[in-house]
Amino acid sequence: MSITNSVKSYVECASNPTITEPVNGGWLSAYAIQLGQTEPVNGSWLQAVCLGLGITAPVNGSWVIALANYYGVTQPLNGTWWYAIQDDVCSGGPPTPPPFVWDLDTRTWETESRVWDVG
Repeated sequence: MSITNSVKSYVECASNPTITEPVNGGWLSAYAIQLGQTEPVNGSWLQAVCLGLGITAPVNGSWVIALANYYGVTQPLNGTWWYAIQDDVCSGGPPTPPPFVWDLDTRTWETESRVWDVG
């Protein structure tokens, strides 16, 4: 599976699958827009997706690894982080990232779809 296909699969699964077409020529832009981000961050739709999910800093200098970390993915699969991310998010149905914790999440109110938890 190519990286483009992994990104496409990730976006389709992460959106439960409400996103079926790229927006502005990209799958990440479609997901970022769904998450409430209207433009790329520092020229990057990946950073916009990360910000939309509440990820505010790269891990080991990488926004892809930060996204993987968000889903609990600790190592690449088949040689790529993207494959590992989409494999984790797409296996077993809708993604189940960690719950949000009140006063610890920095996302904009009402832009998330997950259940809040008490810290």
